[in-house]
Amino acid sequence: MNSHVPLDSREEAFANLNLDEQTLFLRLAPADQRHSLTVYQAAITQHPNDKHLHVASLLHDVGKGRPSLLDRIAFSLLTSFAPWTLLKWEHTSPNGRTGRIANLLGHTCHSAQLARLAGSHPIVVDTINSYGFREHEQGSRLALLDSSP
Repeated sequence: MNSHVPLDSREEAFANLNLDEQTLFLRLAPADQRHSLTVYQAAITQHPNDKHLHVASLLHDVGKGRPSLLDRIAFSLLTSFAPWTLLKWEHTSPNGRTGRIANLLGHTCHSAQLARLAGSHPIVVDTINSYGFREHEQGSRLALLDSSP
């Protein structure tokens, strides 16, 4: 797997982030950084004047931490076949494997909390926190951008 994150794309994106938001972005695994930059590019293309959506697209996955490939595979399998297990693990330490896997379940809420702590605009925090809610225009937009290839 290519771990390269295009620096020119990242530098362009960083112009939209404060220093604490940049630090959050840099905590993402390289694959998640590339994914967030792809969502960001889609946000710029489809919603060029929505700066809050641009920032939300860059920070929407920061609550994931740095899960390994095995963590991601286990999460996918558990989501499909034993979702109750994730709920049982939800309050375990994020330093252990079960906690890292369970953290993926609530990563959107964690992302919003981290964005708030990093000084993100309240609209950015609300957009991330409302990810995927059909009745929330910005959260719905973010989810659509995130699901696009």
